[in-house]
Amino acid sequence: MTTWDDRYAAASNLFGDEPSPLLREYRDLLSPGLRALAIGDGEGRNGVWLARRGLDVLSIDLSAVALERARRRAREYGVPLRTLQTDILDWHWPEKAFDLVTLIFVHLPAEQRRRLHRAIRRALKPGGLIVLEAFHRDQIDRGSGGPSDPDLLYTLAEVEGDFSGFEVLKCARVETGVVLGGECQGMGSALHFIARRPTVDGPMMAP
Repeated sequence: MTTWDDRYAAASNLFGDEPSPLLREYRDLLSPGLRALAIGDGEGRNGVWLARRGLDVLSIDLSAVALERARRRAREYGVPLRTLQTDILDWHWPEKAFDLVTLIFVHLPAEQRRRLHRAIRRALKPGGLIVLEAFHRDQIDRGSGGPSDPDLLYTLAEVEGDFSGFEVLKCARVETGVVLGGECQGMGSALHFIARRPTVDGPMMAP
């Protein structure tokens, strides 16, 4: 069975260098000093970009190979980056700890995805932001990459439901270039979602 370490080891730069276009679009909200959690950050294309903007970043991934590259990338730019190799579903999540959580192309089965989203809700500080980019369910017919199991893909309604009560700044299906092995594989169908946890909490989702 191919592991994430195997996948990263087989390519010099699996998902390219550029950060998520959604992060770039909302960069004015990302102030220096904010505490950020980058989930499934891989080789650090998003986490290091945030660190270069002055955020305090914890980069989490399953792959030791990818995280070593992320640390090397951070050193090349001269910025601090904290890393943690773990399965995010087994992590002991802190509560109200982060100003920003990024979830960029992390695809889990629906039940695990809902668990992860509930954990993110609790981990965000009041007023904190969730930035989520993932393949939309329409991607299943594209042939340009991404999961072949529709259960691993997102819909607008599902993500809005998982973050109900948040102030939604963007929730849209977009066309995006798909990079794999450092090369563009064509255009894909992605979901862009960014929302803010209320500063005063109502009822939160059950754990």
